[in-house]
Amino acid sequence: MADKPLTRRQEQALETRNRIYNAAVELMERKGFDNITIAEISRAAGVSVGAFYHYFESKNDILAEIFRRADEYFATEVAPNLGEKPVPEQILEYFDHYARFNIASGVEMIRQLFNPKVKFFTRQDRRMLSLLQDLIRKGQERGEIRGDVSPEEAVRLLFIMARGVVFDWGLHEGSYDLEAMMRACIGRLVSTLRP
Repeated sequence: MADKPLTRRQEQALETRNRIYNAAVELMERKGFDNITIAEISRAAGVSVGAFYHYFESKNDILAEIFRRADEYFATEVAPNLGEKPVPEQILEYFDHYARFNIASGVEMIRQLFNPKVKFFTRQDRRMLSLLQDLIRKGQERGEIRGDVSPEEAVRLLFIMARGVVFDWGLHEGSYDLEAMMRACIGRLVSTLRP
């Protein structure tokens, strides 16, 4: 069943929410998440503080939205397009997308997100993780991925490596090819997951 078109009021609400989100992200990149206030975000978005609270419960909801959008991107754009090649190759392609997504986010955003205070990385209910777990399970069923490592543990190891690469890239001011480094590091780890 096709989605019903949005009403004009719903379109305006979505536009306002996106304006607030975009203003917050832009301020975050310039000043850092801890250094911005809801009043500043509202001013930059051209809305009242009350409007901010209509769309977001707190400033932390901006972070939640960043991670929700990343999960949505992987669910709608990455997972359906991995094809039917061998699972180890699909895992490498998945992390090619992860590298490109972080490049598109930019070094300043990476510096804000890759911070021990940001706990969204550790949430186990994230769609980005479950998609990769499903891929690992498929690889195990096909005999392409070792069965003595649970999908959850394999995903944990892969993301420890991937986040470490992105963090290092941010430390180095984005001065090297993140996609190439991601493929090299994830490739080494994926080779240990093969039977």
